[in-house]
Amino acid sequence: MTDPKHGELEGLGPEPDLADALPEDEEESTGAIRITEVQRVDPRLVPRDRATLSILSGPETGRVFSLDKAPVLGRGKDCDIQIDDNSVSRSHARIVVRGALRWVLEDLGSRNGSFVNGENVKSHELQDGDIIQLGASVRFRFAIANVEEESVLRKLYESSVRDGLTGAFNRRHFNDRLVAEISYAVRHGTELALLIFDIDHFKRVNDNYGHLAGDRILSKLTSVMQHTVRAEDILARYGGEEFAVIARGTDAVGARSLADRIRGISERVTVRFEGIDLRVTVSVGVAMLSDVEGTKEPGRLIGRADANLYEAKQSGRNRVVGPG
Repeated sequence: MTDPKHGELEGLGPEPDLADALPEDEEESTGAIRITEVQRVDPRLVPRDRATLSILSGPETGRVFSLDKAPVLGRGKDCDIQIDDNSVSRSHARIVVRGALRWVLEDLGSRNGSFVNGENVKSHELQDGDIIQLGASVRFRFAIANVEEESVLRKLYESSVRDGLTGAFNRRHFNDRLVAEISYAVRHGTELALLIFDIDHFKRVNDNYGHLAGDRILSKLTSVMQHTVRAEDILARYGGEEFAVIARGTDAVGARSLADRIRGISERVTVRFEGIDLRVTVSVGVAMLSDVEGTKEPGRLIGRADANLYEAKQSGRNRVVGPG
């Protein structure tokens, strides 16, 4: 099955049989597991040759950045590490390499200063474990790591912001990002769209086929949605069978188009479960930040999207309600 915009919708067919994933030399007849010799690696032979920054406070706490070039940190759109905080200057600071395993933080004339371990600095050679603060409250931890340590840091961050079942962002990360995205939109005078969609009659799936079938549908639908939204959009699991999409810089026409695409693709997804093809539909509520009256608070935007989702449910399901 294909989609004119996104091409082949991978994974819409039957799931591969588990036996197909077993190694050819697995001794299935006896249940024995072949033991291979464990190769011991001296940790001293894995060089700690890379620098990382981990966010300790501020938006996206825990996120890890590799310092494989001379990144500029700041609030500006063109910064390599963008920090959405009003106390951070557009081009606040940068980190440059000054020889083998030497990294230097340079302040770029910021309004509120750059600090290393509490000291205001203009230029400072960083040491493993240094705490960098930019502006009033955004803090990073500088670390020199090897490839395995960097991988662990990234996995820890991913596990803290992702839903374990679907791989979509979790509710906590959604809440954090919505606050940051509203702040960004207000400051830059840009539009912001919020979509909340819910699987129709999902309780019937769980009641008739069991929660394992429901989990399979949630996972498959999320996988398809990941290829439907833009890379810069935030797709999150908002509740049990509810999902949300934060779409930065998207006007009402674009938001309605995205919602229609989500609805249309969802009804074409087939999940094979115990010999039965299961299909679902979704209802979508769309809200625009520009339509929120008064203070642009996350609760107000969520409330409008929720109200439109409720209307979509009440008017027959498998439909979109919102601007446009």
